[in-house]
Amino acid sequence: MIVVVAGPAGSGKSTLGLSLARALRLPYLDLDTMTNPVLEGLGVVLAEQMHWNDPRLREVVRPARYRALRDTLADQVAAGLGAVLVAPFTAELQGGDEWDKLVDAADCVPAVVWVRASPALLAERRAARAADRDAHIVDAIGGTPPAVAHLAVDAALPTAEQVQVVLQHPAIADWPG
Repeated sequence: MIVVVAGPAGSGKSTLGLSLARALRLPYLDLDTMTNPVLEGLGVVLAEQMHWNDPRLREVVRPARYRALRDTLADQVAAGLGAVLVAPFTAELQGGDEWDKLVDAADCVPAVVWVRASPALLAERRAARAADRDAHIVDAIGGTPPAVAHLAVDAALPTAEQVQVVLQHPAIADWPG
């Protein structure tokens, strides 16, 4: 089973994804955990003092980050394992080539969980964590919901309730693992 946990920055994707990985006993693959340390170590040197999340670098940085995530997922699948993936997946969940690349790496159509949040909640959470990577986010409406089939989960719910909502979804509840 492959579960994708997506949503805008500050929605609680990582918190929900880790809790789901524990509940489902699946490996946890978070885009930020996998790629941010490398980017933060090299970003300033390679980007002439720009942060790696600066929109001017997105055409180079984003494809490389998601390639790392997909390749790691493909390794998990080759080893006979599932995974819980966490990332915004903004392009992937709109369908098209990026979605196809994700499905190919997963070797199946993943179960997609969209963590939706109000702009006010996102702003509050981003301000509380005060992460440099959030300085370049211009999402004022809470993200674009996926065009692919998905389960929407309210970011305002406590994590334990979010997990229960996901675990009761047929794509997850019927999984034999």
